Amino acid sequence: MKLGRRRKSGTALAVEDPVRKLWQVTMTGLVMAVFVILLAIAGPRPAASAEGVALGYEGYLGGLHMMTAEVDMARNDENYWMETNAEGRGLIGWIIDWRSKAVTEGVIGQDGVLRPLHHRRDMIRGGKPAKIMQIEYRDDGVPLVARLREGDEAHFTEVENRKGTVDPMSAVTAIVDQMAAGQACTGQFQVFDGKLRYDVTAEMGEPRRLSGNKYMMYKGIAERCDLNLKAIDGFDDDDEPKGNPRERKTTSDDTMVLTLWFASPVEGLPSVPVMASADSDYGGLRIYLARAQAAEIPTEGQRAELR
Repeated sequence: MKLGRRRKSGTALAVEDPVRKLWQVTMTGLVMAVFVILLAIAGPRPAASAEGVALGYEGYLGGLHMMTAEVDMARNDENYWMETNAEGRGLIGWIIDWRSKAVTEGVIGQDGVLRPLHHRRDMIRGGKPAKIMQIEYRDDGVPLVARLREGDEAHFTEVENRKGTVDPMSAVTAIVDQMAAGQACTGQFQVFDGKLRYDVTAEMGEPRRLSGNKYMMYKGIAERCDLNLKAIDGFDDDDEPKGNPRERKTTSDDTMVLTLWFASPVEGLPSVPVMASADSDYGGLRIYLARAQAAEIPTEGQRAELR
């Protein structure tokens, strides 16, 4: 079935609308998540350790430079923290004029399951005050959500029917943890980003040799992990994006695929995504690892001062 630009008529919902919204998620929120989670460190680290990884990624759409991002992460056997800063680049960045920052903090259970505590995403477009999405999690897993503009006071609302969901960054972090530990990427995650509700299912693919190019720092054998994103709720036409994914072989019309390629880019660093890809009517989305190094990460006290 070819996905076109058909709109709603009466009560019939255009089947491509959720997919088009998922494309926007990939272009903004989830791509931010991918940038951030690309650096899970294999194996536990001492709780007092300030060691981490700093990675730099460059994103291209249809061959045009679209975005750049810098990522920091710290992880030990009890807690995880990650922050990313991204902004538009090239002609696309000039037209859209956006910057974004995302931060997630959480704890790691004895069973290895990641449980988010705080998530915040700031999006700035056209120099206007930032749109902010904040999520705080109760002990029973119910998210408390606040949507506001920069400078406004946050008013949180309990979202009982989203109990047990996680933010996008925590979901993919769990998947990256598996790959960094030498395991297969598997599992399904119920994701809620404060508005959109979708499932992420991870499937292991066949390894491949990446020939490399002038945009990416790695070339060689890489492991493949496909993330299938299925729209569940919150995908309405009030905020409908432009563009839609190409026809692809998936189980339903409201599913799209983001592919991650994992490898160790530098001796001493764990396996991280060295490339991410998805397809759209505007061309292929490609995100390349351009920079990677060990780095010192802010301590818990320093991070608390920033919150």
